[in-house]
Amino acid sequence: PFLRLADIVLIYAEAKCELDNGVSSEAISALNRVRIRSNATLASSSGDGAIASKQALRSAIFEERAKELALEGDSRWGIYVEVMNSIGGINKDGSQTHYDEAGVNKHREQRHLLFPLPSDEVSTNEAIDSNNPGWS
Repeated sequence: PFLRLADIVLIYAEAKCELDNGVSSEAISALNRVRIRSNATLASSSGDGAIASKQALRSAIFEERAKELALEGDSRWGIYVEVMNSIGGINKDGSQTHYDEAGVNKHREQRHLLFPLPSDEVSTNEAIDSNNPGWS
């Protein structure tokens, strides 16, 4: 497999996030190196949309990894559902929402780990007795 510079920078950001106490400015800086190249909104630890916790920083890094390395066969530690469900935003009344700042629904379930099999394949292939979990 290829190892891209963005992957290396995001691995560094993940490591700094996990090793430093609280929100790591070095991790945010590494995350922004990837975001600058793609003209994405920069992350910060203050102001509107601030990353205020280690969990939020971890989620931002994993979300960036999902965008940057989409469909490259990169999976991380079996925590996709947990991480995606923690990305949502905050409503004006302070309550949690499943939607991020761009209005994209980030709520995921275990069924989102696998695509559904085509129904024709399930019904005609004798070796397949059911669809992937959550898609029956």
